[in-house]
Parts: sequence; C-alpha cells; structure tokens
Amino acid sequence: MDEKRVGYFCAYTPLEVLNAAGVGHARLLKAGDSETVAAGELFTQSVFCDFSKSCIGGFAQGDPFYSAVDKLYNFHTCASMKRVTELIEGFVPVKLLNLPKLRDLESSRLFFRDEIFELKRDLFELIGHEISDSYIREQIVRYNILRKLIKNISELRKRDNPPISGKDFVEPARAFYYVPPEKLIDTHDKIYRALSAVSGAGSRPLRLMISGSIAADGDRRLLDILEGEMGARVVVEDHCAGLKPFYNTVKETGDPLLALADGYLDQAPCTRMKTLQDNVNFAGQLAQEYQVDGVLHVYLKFCSCYGITKKPFLNHFQSIDIPVLDLSSDYSGNDYGQIKTRIKAFIEVINARRSKKNGSNTICRRCTG
Repeated sequence: MDEKRVGYFCAYTPLEVLNAAGVGHARLLKAGDSETVAAGELFTQSVFCDFSKSCIGGFAQGDPFYSAVDKLYNFHTCASMKRVTELIEGFVPVKLLNLPKLRDLESSRLFFRDEIFELKRDLFELIGHEISDSYIREQIVRYNILRKLIKNISELRKRDNPPISGKDFVEPARAFYYVPPEKLIDTHDKIYRALSAVSGAGSRPLRLMISGSIAADGDRRLLDILEGEMGARVVVEDHCAGLKPFYNTVKETGDPLLALADGYLDQAPCTRMKTLQDNVNFAGQLAQEYQVDGVLHVYLKFCSCYGITKKPFLNHFQSIDIPVLDLSSDYSGNDYGQIKTRIKAFIEVINARRSKKNGSNTICRRCTG
C-alpha cells in the first residue's frame, strides 16, 4: 500500500502522532507570492490575511505540494484559518480539531488530550492500522532530541559573533516540519558540532529579533533586507516558524497523549492563547536572553491574532529598554521600498543609541547604508 500523506498548518499539531502513524507529513507553509493570494481571494474576503488566503490558494492552483496530500489536519486557531480549512474540504478531505485557549487549566489539558486521541482515531481510519502508545512514546523521544538540537543550534547565535545567520537557521528549523526525526537527528547533530567549532572571533554585528505572526517559506523579504542588504544579523525569532516551537520538550513517561497535550500547551504560546501576558513575557525573555539591539514586531495585515494585540508587545519591549519597530505587511511586494526605508531608519536609530552608550566603535558600519 502506498504511504499516505497528510498536511497541516499549525505548530500545535502533535507530529509525534503523525510520525507514529507512518504517514508522510508536511506543514503547508508555502506562501509569500501574490498569485497564490489572488487564487485564494476567490474563496475568501478582503479581511482575511494573506497567509490564510494562500492556504486555500495553493489547493485552488493545484500546487503539487498541496495536491499531494491525502488529508488535511488543522487545529482551530484563528477564525480565518478555521473558515479556510472548511473551504479546503472542497479540494481534499479535512479534519478540523479544537485547541483550547486557556492553556493553564487542567480541564484544558484533558480536553486537548481528547482532541489528540481523536486525531489518532482519525489517522487509524486513514491508514487502516492501530497506532500503539509505544510507537508514540518512541516518537516523543526522537522529537525531543531533534528539538534540543535545533535549540542548541540557535543558542550558538548568543555569541557576540554568531556562526550562523538567521537566514541559514531557517533551514534546519523548517526541516523539522517536513522530514521525520530519524532522518534528521544525525544531520542536525553534525550541523551543531560544525558550527560549535567555528571561531567566535570578529566584530559584533547589530543583533535583531523578529517577533510576531507566522513567517511563510516563501516570505523571506525581511531576512533578505536585514541580513543581505543592511548587514544586520537576526539572532532569534519569536514566531511559530522560527525558534519558538523548539524551546520546550515533551514528557517521555506516563500517558503519551496527556504528555503531548501538556507539552504542546506548555510550548511558547501563540497570541490566540490565554493569557496574552505569557506570550508578551516570553518575547521579552527571548530578546534579553539573546541580547538583541532591537526588535521588529511583524504581522500580516488583517491578522486577527497579532495585529490587534501589538500594543502590549510594543509597550513591553519599551519597558525593558529595547527599541522596537511595528511593521505590518502582505505578500503583494508593493510595500518593499517602504519597508526597506523604515528598517534603514530603525537601524540608524539603534546605531546612534549604541554609539551613545558604548562609543562609536560599536556602530555596525555596513548597517548605516
């Protein structure tokens, strides 16, 4: 029998269950171009963000990456993604699952365990055989090893002169969503060992954090501008396609489904989770831990999670004395020049601040344009 292939969108999807089921799986993050957005707009409204439009647009265009899946699994995160998931059912079978918002309640943990059990049950119907608890425990161990490796690779960016750029860190981080851990662990271990051996000598670049909503695979303009054109270095990401999902691990003993429920609800939270302050505090913690010089708080236009919650983030970064740039965008490309201009001005402000604090020799000369 051919291997079944499933797709998913959300970082709260327990990959341990998918891998234990023996299905091929991929996080459908292929977005970032205006053509796919336009295809999705035939099914949605203008108030949907470009990522949600692209999710259905990929299916509508018959993109091979999307049309290859036998079934789509998604958790109810925001209203737009819920509606888009329902619309995708016109192209491929869909299973929409629920995700509790009040993550600290015991009842939320038990509820989410039931939803993970429902995912397991539905996968059984798809593949035709049971998924044992022992298989799931085995996958928990493997994914924990991989999470730790990715986090360790990221922590090398805490060096004054990081051995890996933000643009390069994207690759081992994104591989987590497409390739089973048993095929990645050795490779990621070699990457970590090789980077660990790189000398830390050299000047300290301007260090930045990108915070906010999802960064799709095809939307890397900010990294291109910041690192390719401005000479800055993105040393950490507070979003669900960067470092954020790898910060914690899952308990390896006891009921594996409850362990997954706890582990995924305990991961660095999305803004749709309550309380929002947990997310705000974590963002500030990351910024301080990685000693960033500034933060770009980025979100897609019409984002119903990050667009309307930006103020607490901006206030918190300012309260801990870290400059922050509030930046909304879309996939049209029409705002490229404006974004570049605003980033250049932001970097000039940070350089002036660094110069005032530490002396002119700390200025990132390339970052002054």
